Amino acid sequence: MNLTPEQWLEAMGMKQEEVPQLLILEGTWWQKQRNEMRLAYLENVRELDFPEMHWGTYKDIPIVFCCAYGGPRAVEPVHIFAQVGTPIVIQIGSCGGLQHEAKTGDIVLPDPAIIGEGASQYYGGGSASVGTPELIDTLQGFLHDEGFTTHRGMHLTSSALFAQPEDGIEGWRKQGFLSVDMETSAVFTAANHFGMKSASMVFVWDELLRGRTWLDKFPEDETKRQDDANRFIFEAALKLLD
Repeated sequence: MNLTPEQWLEAMGMKQEEVPQLLILEGTWWQKQRNEMRLAYLENVRELDFPEMHWGTYKDIPIVFCCAYGGPRAVEPVHIFAQVGTPIVIQIGSCGGLQHEAKTGDIVLPDPAIIGEGASQYYGGGSASVGTPELIDTLQGFLHDEGFTTHRGMHLTSSALFAQPEDGIEGWRKQGFLSVDMETSAVFTAANHFGMKSASMVFVWDELLRGRTWLDKFPEDETKRQDDANRFIFEAALKLLD
């Protein structure tokens, strides 16, 4: 659908002056929890006429936050808000680590993201997609200033959360992938298609080479590292508005 900006705004129940300056997407199962956590940072929050797209203001600047799980869902807000004039999209969430140095609680900045999902092809995607280098630089600086361990490099986006056999994981490691998620490459591809700036910050939860998944109970110190990283990736995105 390629509606005019005015048609998109009317469909969402928004006014021109409410066009967000930042779109933050989060790929997660825990939608209710994340909405409560993220929207607490914002004022004047309301759900738009399109479900799960939450509008609010941060320091009087309009933004939209949306839990969007998987590539096909994640490209929808990008498609819409790029067309109404939102300049930046940031993807946040968790990922599985695919190198031994990517420890749980570390933060990965995908650069580039290899396309293993099916949505990118509809936005001109080929084998890989990239975010905006200067935006990634800025976010990495925010993270370093707060003492987080970051990794920047080749990342894989897949469409199948549970299709991670041991030989497949080892193959991804040998290819040099740092990590795997389900949204980043699709967000980058759609953003590039519309001329929107983009970046991704995903914290390592699963240590897949060690067989540790989000189903495991992590020690208290590692759980704190996960929680701190999960909190700050959203705060780092908001800092772009400062």
